[in-house]
Amino acid sequence: MRVNPPPSNISPIQARNTPGIYNWMLIPLFIIVVCIFIYLVYRSIQRLHSTPEWIEAQKKRLTTRKDCTVAARRFSLAKDEELLLWDICRATKAANISYTINNTDALDSIFKKYYAMLISSHADERKITKLFLLRYKIEMAEASESVITSTTGLVQGTKIVYVAPDKTQIQCTLKKNTAKNMTLAVPRNFFNSDAKPEPLSKAQFVFTTHLGMTYMFVSRVIRYSTGLDNGTEMVLAQTNDLRMQSKRKTKRSNVNIPCTFSAVNENKKVQLHSGTLANISADGCCILTNLPIKENQNIAVSIMLAEKTYDVFGKIVSTHKTIASEAVSLAIVFTKISNEARNKIFAYVYNYMPHKQNDDA
Repeated sequence: MRVNPPPSNISPIQARNTPGIYNWMLIPLFIIVVCIFIYLVYRSIQRLHSTPEWIEAQKKRLTTRKDCTVAARRFSLAKDEELLLWDICRATKAANISYTINNTDALDSIFKKYYAMLISSHADERKITKLFLLRYKIEMAEASESVITSTTGLVQGTKIVYVAPDKTQIQCTLKKNTAKNMTLAVPRNFFNSDAKPEPLSKAQFVFTTHLGMTYMFVSRVIRYSTGLDNGTEMVLAQTNDLRMQSKRKTKRSNVNIPCTFSAVNENKKVQLHSGTLANISADGCCILTNLPIKENQNIAVSIMLAEKTYDVFGKIVSTHKTIASEAVSLAIVFTKISNEARNKIFAYVYNYMPHKQNDDA
């Protein structure tokens, strides 16, 4: 029904008696009341969802398909990776992945359980590889959310490597970190050598976080000293100039495992040598040896994992001296490796299988 507004020349009493005038006044009032009601309901839900009881209940409930979709958007997972995550959560009866994914130990427990299921069912090695690639992608995405912007944030015990101008690397350990400077524990033979950078000079350092993110920084050497524990020390100035290095394709683990290796000529091993694996990943490794081997040589490496030896082929991409051990470090990228060996290395690095060797990872 159309309601005409009252003529402007009528009195207020006549206007109040005009049919329909109050209907127009009630509509805005009704809208305001509805908006207030919606706001109060929203605030009530917010308060409910912020209570410790509600949050704890959400953490404990089983993961839903929607939870996996939300996690996939957060970590930019592809559709097949999202489906794999849902399969993992469903098979392991995982608690709410929205919360579990932020807990490294809890997330590894789920992936480790699913890995055991794949092994017991003799699953295709390619499916196992996808499992580890998904785990690493989530790990790297989480690490990228917490970028380190200052050396003041480094925790005691962090391994920091001094990179000399001739590319020689010296492994040091962060002994003390204050707002003004950081104290590194350095090897005694490096402390007593002329190879160490001069006080007040600038030097280059590299460190890797527990999530596998590698940073490089340049800092000024303040002084050298001997600590109360009679340990040799190098004191550095703090810096905010940290540069994230290119991300690795797979996770690396520091180890101390005996191995054998040999040069390769026309796909044949030439002569067997003994060495020590210093670190390993599914894409490459680092070997310590006393042999003066040059870069760009093809190499075969025999690695024992889970009481089985795996032969892999690779190429030496860089070499450098390590003063602490007086050895040559060979950085190797794998060029030929079986799916089984690759997955066993993945499992070793993520500690999804028992470590049979002694290591310092």
